[in-house]
Amino acid sequence: MEPTDEPLQAAESADSTSSEPAIPVPPRPATSEADPAPIADPESNTAPEGTAAVAPEPEPPSAAEGAAADTAPDPVIASTVTIPAQDNQDNTEQEGGGEWNLLVEKIKAWIDSNALGSLWTQAQLPLRVIGGVILFVIVSTIYSGILGTINKVPLAPGLLELFGVIWLVNYASSNLVRSSDRKRVIDALGSTWNKIVGR
Repeated sequence: MEPTDEPLQAAESADSTSSEPAIPVPPRPATSEADPAPIADPESNTAPEGTAAVAPEPEPPSAAEGAAADTAPDPVIASTVTIPAQDNQDNTEQEGGGEWNLLVEKIKAWIDSNALGSLWTQAQLPLRVIGGVILFVIVSTIYSGILGTINKVPLAPGLLELFGVIWLVNYASSNLVRSSDRKRVIDALGSTWNKIVGR
C-alpha cells in the first residue's frame, strides 16, 4: 500500500479557503463614519500624519518584577535631600564666616587673654593627684612582681621575715624607749610629711 498525498492536499485546500488568517490580529477600535481616521500599522512604529501614536498594551509583570515591586522601599522613607553647593567661598572667607575661622579666632583670643597661667594654677592639684595615682599603680605592680619572684625561691620568705623582725626590735630599742628619742622621731616624721605635702 503506497502512501498518498490526499490528506496533505486536503489540509492545504482547507487553509486556503478558510476566512480566518493564521496570525491573530488585534481588534481595531470602532470609528465613527463622520470622522474616519487612519489607523496606524501595528507592525510599524510611525503613525500616519495628523494622528497620535497608539501605545501598545503593557504586558503583565513577570514574577521577578512583581517580587521586586513588593520589596521596593517606601518613597517617603527613601526620599533624598539635595543640598546645593556654595559658589561664593571666597566671599565667606573674606567676611570671616565659617566654623573653622570662628574656632581659630576663639583660640587666639583665649591664648591672648593669658588664661593659661590661671588654668595651670587651678590644675596643679588635680594633676598631682592623677600623677600620684599613676605612680602608685606602677610601683605597686613592680613591687608585687618582685615579691612574687622572691616567694618562689625556697626559704627566702621566712628569712626576710626574720630579718624584718630583727631590724624592728633594734630600731624600737634605740629610738622608742626614751621620751626624747620618741619626740625626735615624731618631729622627723612630721617634717617629712610637710615636705611631701608641700607646706
